[in-house]
Amino acid sequence: MQENGDRGDRRDQMVLRLVEAAGVVIDRAGYAGATTPEILRQAGVSRGGFYHHFEGKEQLGDAILDRQHEFFQKVSEQAASGPAPKVWLQALIDVSHLYTAGILEDPVLRAAVRLSIEPGPYQTAESYAGPLGAVTAVLESARAADELQDHVTPEEASRTLVGCYSGVQLLALALDERDALHQQVSAMWALIMPGLARPAVLTRLRLSAPPADTARRR
Repeated sequence: MQENGDRGDRRDQMVLRLVEAAGVVIDRAGYAGATTPEILRQAGVSRGGFYHHFEGKEQLGDAILDRQHEFFQKVSEQAASGPAPKVWLQALIDVSHLYTAGILEDPVLRAAVRLSIEPGPYQTAESYAGPLGAVTAVLESARAADELQDHVTPEEASRTLVGCYSGVQLLALALDERDALHQQVSAMWALIMPGLARPAVLTRLRLSAPPADTARRR
């Protein structure tokens, strides 16, 4: 049993190594520019080792987007059944900054962003299903808590928010200003949140990133 467990651990470590290497290469070169030999060099894995776990580059792309999906799935589950925050719109702002921190720290999440915004096989509705679903779920909870203005429809608002956030990321990438991404996300909320939140809720919101200890607890 221990031997089987060790073999499974080694397999998981190899898969993680390949996915993270693919994240680094795709983040740098894009999906079309990322070659399998370069990913293998980055991972330090043989061609045979790669094909033992993956059929090709597309499966690596799928695995990268799976990590993004897992992030937003947790957000959706929290909105559906987790303990309610004091202010749902504050939770939404905090999630956006938590994801921003993930993008800055994790090349796999950065690669997921690049896959979904660049023309290619992953610029599809499916690539955006996770963030759209998560944002809609939080906004539905905010509406139930009477935090939203009367004209706001959660599903429509989520499209605007995900589109704006994607644009902020794309511009930061184009201008090589990712280090300022948190500030740019805060500026986005400063423009958008007055159209979402009721005035009494708006005055309670912090638009900047949460304190580091708060982020770690989430």
